[in-house]
Amino acid sequence: MNRSLQSKYLFIIILSMVIPTVFVGGCLYYFIFTILAEQMVLPDVIARDLLPVVNHINFFLAVGVPVVFIVLMTWAVILSYRFVAPLERLEEDIKRIDEGDYTVRLQINKDHDLSPIADVINDLVDQLEKHTGK
Repeated sequence: MNRSLQSKYLFIIILSMVIPTVFVGGCLYYFIFTILAEQMVLPDVIARDLLPVVNHINFFLAVGVPVVFIVLMTWAVILSYRFVAPLERLEEDIKRIDEGDYTVRLQINKDHDLSPIADVINDLVDQLEKHTGK
């Protein structure tokens, strides 16, 4: 479960960040440079003055897009780990309980979504420990 689940979360997070970013960026780029240039028949004087602006925007896109991509990838890895780490700990502790170690208690932060499940499992293990006498 450990790497497979994290890979799934990572893939979903990356897609949910990259697809809208590329779509919106592509639409804006297309709108600014294609539609405006076609709709406005630009005289050569204005086109010459506009070319440095377009080159600056292309430079910022060439530098900015990889930086944004690296930041998004880093954030995606952090988020996927934060989703999967508690599930991995929960799985390991439940396996130990299944093997008969009734001294194990699930340690999940109280503000985490899995804490009600951990509390129920801890109560169940308490009852098992009382009934089996271990």
